[in-house]
Amino acid sequence: AAVMAHINSPAADAPRADDSRFSRNEVHLIASAGVSLEAAAAEARRHGIEAVILSDSIEGEAREVGGVHAAIAREVATRNRPFRKPVLVLSGGETTVTLRAKGKGGRNSEFLLAFAIGISGMDGIHALAADTDGIDGSEDNAGAFADGSTVSRMRATGVDAKAMLAGNNAWTAFNVVGDLFMPGPTGTNVNDLRAILIR
Repeated sequence: AAVMAHINSPAADAPRADDSRFSRNEVHLIASAGVSLEAAAAEARRHGIEAVILSDSIEGEAREVGGVHAAIAREVATRNRPFRKPVLVLSGGETTVTLRAKGKGGRNSEFLLAFAIGISGMDGIHALAADTDGIDGSEDNAGAFADGSTVSRMRATGVDAKAMLAGNNAWTAFNVVGDLFMPGPTGTNVNDLRAILIR
């Protein structure tokens, strides 16, 4: 009862911005999703590859966002629009996963499995999707890598990429082909980073 009384009392409210306890504090934003994407774009340009940032705040169902990114990559690869290749297409934000089954994976590997299905068989498209904190969902990877051969390499091991996606089992699908990205904890977290290189 005493705990509930304290929680419900005005004294338990978070301090306001003008609270005197903050008078000697300074806040400096040193990293953000936008900063990480700009750094990736600058590095690409340093290597002579144009870079385009779609947004640093993309949200939505991971598999659907992955499908949209695949459509953009196909359009660039086959028609040089809306961007001319070679180009690095970058995006950030945090997608979500609606669990339909009890597979292993996180939002970045699920995004990338849908992306891989969408670009299956195409040459010159390479992608990374990763959580900047080094952990994608509940697993030990930050994300994964994919290209036009990903789905066929999965198939060669007996793994059906579409069935894995339907079962929320992207971790397993990427693990069997050795394409998990596993940097370990990074000590930072500025949402997810998606990088698609189209040559």
